[in-house]
Amino acid sequence: MRKIIILLTFIVIIPAAGYSQYYWDYGLKLGMSNYVGDIGGLAGTARPWLLDMKLQETRWNPGAYVRFKIRDPFSIEADFDYLRIQGADSLSTNPARRERNLNFRNDILDLSFKGLYTFYENPDLGNTYRYQNSFSAYAFLGISIFYTNPEGYGDPPGGSGPGWYSLRPLKTEGVSYSPIQPGIPVGAGFNFTLSKTYRIGFEVAWTETFTDYLDDVSGSYPTAAQQATMSPEALYFSNRTTQALAEQYGIATNNYGPGQKRGDPNDHDSFLTADVTLGYVIRGRSSFYRSHYGGLFSKGKYRIRRRRAKF
Repeated sequence: MRKIIILLTFIVIIPAAGYSQYYWDYGLKLGMSNYVGDIGGLAGTARPWLLDMKLQETRWNPGAYVRFKIRDPFSIEADFDYLRIQGADSLSTNPARRERNLNFRNDILDLSFKGLYTFYENPDLGNTYRYQNSFSAYAFLGISIFYTNPEGYGDPPGGSGPGWYSLRPLKTEGVSYSPIQPGIPVGAGFNFTLSKTYRIGFEVAWTETFTDYLDDVSGSYPTAAQQATMSPEALYFSNRTTQALAEQYGIATNNYGPGQKRGDPNDHDSFLTADVTLGYVIRGRSSFYRSHYGGLFSKGKYRIRRRRAKF
């Protein structure tokens, strides 16, 4: 047992002491967000990935992050984002989507954990041999869990007047879905470290989700039996097609009747964020590091120029 304890000490404690020589950094994020789903889009009924994204529906994404560099070239990071996505069929050039006439917005709270791989690094920008400023570029893959709450804008009968109404409790397609959902963020970024202290960067993340209800649209209009149990508000937001729209676009209103196609359940929704980051670098050293090397760098002792900064 004693040998096992000693072995575990060397396996766990000694490497951890070495790891603490590396940098933490934390900071804020500010950028924009957009989504790909069932509402809005361009001329086609469904186009892959960015081809179906409406740029005028881009919204904001503030957030924060904390990152720990384990060992070159790997780091881990935790992020918290508060982002908004939204869309409207009225912006589409597809007559069928315009007649469907749905809209939504969704304020998402997203907590993610990522593994980062730094594929390029210049630890001494300008070749000054002072290693004050550096540049690095990285890619990442992670997991996330987020809270989703789609809302629709309208003036339903029995409501409190024009405004935004939460759609998930209304069960506009006659089905229930959870407000807590998982996702897989993937992306890349780069940053500049200035004076070994301040870190400015840019990052793009695409989060693939496991839900088709970020916009509250997925499958079919509720059946007649389901509609019989729905509230007036739910019926209103479930089907926004009117006779006037049908006449305007020359599409029969029965295409939007009970049991007809309302969305595409074969593709999950996803969202995109692009952020500028501003962080602060912490350069702590462990007691293990100080006891072995601290004297070389203490006041009144020798100064040694390191070959590279541990950014």
